[in-house]
Amino acid sequence: MERGQNPNIIQGRMPVAAVHLLRFGNSKGGATKELAAKAGTTVGKIDDIKKNRNFAYVVEDTRFTQAQIDEGLEWLKRHPKYDESGVDALVVELEGYTVATDEEAKAFEAARTAARGQPTKTKDGEVANGGGGNRRKSSKKKEAASEEVPAEPSAAEPSAADLID
Repeated sequence: MERGQNPNIIQGRMPVAAVHLLRFGNSKGGATKELAAKAGTTVGKIDDIKKNRNFAYVVEDTRFTQAQIDEGLEWLKRHPKYDESGVDALVVELEGYTVATDEEAKAFEAARTAARGQPTKTKDGEVANGGGGNRRKSSKKKEAASEEVPAEPSAAEPSAADLID
């Protein structure tokens, strides 16, 4: 765990099946703080999901592939306080989801691609970084400060002070 990370939340990107579960599942009407604790995420993420500020391509009638459902289950099962938070109810509900047909899966992937949805795994199969927005480190190295002394204005060009009468 990196410095500054909350030990009570699940690290990494939230799978789309888990987003659907939180937005449209049995516990959707619960208090934001309680739902955040149950889902192992932040209040802000739950608020964003409830108000459709992110994952807009996840709509109520969306069906997921078995792999996407399994990603959601795997993500929920990593909850640091699995037993205390009652995550079992979410897991059972997600396990009961209907698997998408090939056409439904293709339509969802097209919508996700159009909305630039991010995968939950890296190309190497590792859990993708959950973001962090302002906490991201620059990938560019800072250039060393140049030691050049700024040139003084030439005598041929009058400065603003010279032009004042």
